[in-house]
Amino acid sequence: MQQLYVVGFEVKVADGYSGPTAFERLLTHMLQHVSPETSGLAISSLTNGKGERTVPGYGPGRPDKQVSWFPAGVESGPRGVQLEIEEDLPRGGRFVCQLTACESDGATGFRVVMGRKTDGMLAPATVEDLRPPRALQTIMRDPELRCTDGQDRITSSVTHALTAQVPSIREHLDASTRRLPTLVVSSIRTMGVPAAFARKAARRLAGLAHVVVVSGWLAFDSLNATLERSLLPRDGARLYWPMSDARNPWWGPNELFGDHDALLGKLTRLLTPLSVVARERDRLWDAVRSAETDAVLEALAGTESDQIGQLKEKLEKESRFSLELLHRNDGLESQVAALGIQIANLEAQLETAAVPSVAEPAMEQTHTVSNPVDFSADWGRWTEESGGALVFTRNAKSEWQKRPYQHPEQMREALDTLAELALEWRKQRGKVGTSLVSWIGDRTPLTYAPSDEPLRRAKKHEFKFEGRVWDRQSHIKLADYTSPERVGRIYFAIDSSAHRWIVDHVGLKLYGL
Repeated sequence: MQQLYVVGFEVKVADGYSGPTAFERLLTHMLQHVSPETSGLAISSLTNGKGERTVPGYGPGRPDKQVSWFPAGVESGPRGVQLEIEEDLPRGGRFVCQLTACESDGATGFRVVMGRKTDGMLAPATVEDLRPPRALQTIMRDPELRCTDGQDRITSSVTHALTAQVPSIREHLDASTRRLPTLVVSSIRTMGVPAAFARKAARRLAGLAHVVVVSGWLAFDSLNATLERSLLPRDGARLYWPMSDARNPWWGPNELFGDHDALLGKLTRLLTPLSVVARERDRLWDAVRSAETDAVLEALAGTESDQIGQLKEKLEKESRFSLELLHRNDGLESQVAALGIQIANLEAQLETAAVPSVAEPAMEQTHTVSNPVDFSADWGRWTEESGGALVFTRNAKSEWQKRPYQHPEQMREALDTLAELALEWRKQRGKVGTSLVSWIGDRTPLTYAPSDEPLRRAKKHEFKFEGRVWDRQSHIKLADYTSPERVGRIYFAIDSSAHRWIVDHVGLKLYGL
């Protein structure tokens, strides 16, 4: 098989989790990839012995899939399952998706390999649209699993950054232990088109690159101020390689406000050949197979039969020969991938030479506010920009004047974002398809909580507005688990009938002072 895409990482269960092992959870997700309702497969099918089955294609006109599986390992020791799904390609050959879960010496690993079988034809691969398999996405979304590659946390979620998070983003970019490239996206409007692109990129590039979205002017200015070169373009994106001397490609607003699928296709074609070169053999799977072979030899060790001795010797020779062939195959695959990268680089150079040169992004003018604590010109602006979906009571404005949060620009960023969220929430008539905690957390850097029990016990959760009593337990957190004078809060009520959020407190936490 000619490998086109390789993603691999270690998997652990979350702290405090006491259910099935990480390996067992991986098998459950792998099984979902082949539609157990249709195929009739179960976890026991994958672990009790090798087999194969035909699974109908997804949707009309899609080819059937040939599913085969191969378990390996020893009882009460290293174990693994390799699941392979094949389907015919329109232009010849077969597309292959190989999923492998292993458990050995206290480590659990998962690996995805996608490629093409050419049936002996000496021809390049023609698979253009490589997307992460469903099993990979569900594993990364599993809240009970933690996926890592070295010190890198592997996820299909975007990392959001306001100004407060910029130092940690810069530290991440400078880390010598970082293994994956990082795609940093600038989104001057927190809920803008670039932010939507970042969320798509995080899912599409899962396991190939980290994705960070830097939200708002202040965070954008702050990040670029720390960079000597390779500046982030406004409302654009830049791919930062995990090495300081590499040229970091970038894309401007024209690309990010254009065809997202086309841009993600370019990024995928750029990264997948590198994933093949960078990923070595699946050492965990090799360890499982080796343990299985050792167990067979051990079982035969007490037998004195000459025939058994000859079989053992032949098995050892075959094992050494197979390992040598595997190493040679690895070398050839790496050479093929390296040649593919050279071709891609030459094509890119030719394309660049054929068009006028584009200058590197320049440092944008820093956007500062003369008096950061003064929100007098902003209250009305936030209500207007949100189309009336975010309103402020007199108490909210007076509380900010009396006890402002120690980082006023961060509070302004949070309210800018809240106004965008309120507008979008109103457009959807409050029906966002999930909890507000998930909806806000997936789209912005803000931390939202729907209730505040200490506030309720202190009987500070109710307020009057427009002749009614409202509950303001819903709040946005700015910092937490520190001294009260360092904790910022935005408390607001949710008016479901008028589809608006009524902010009644902006400033410090309302209790504990």
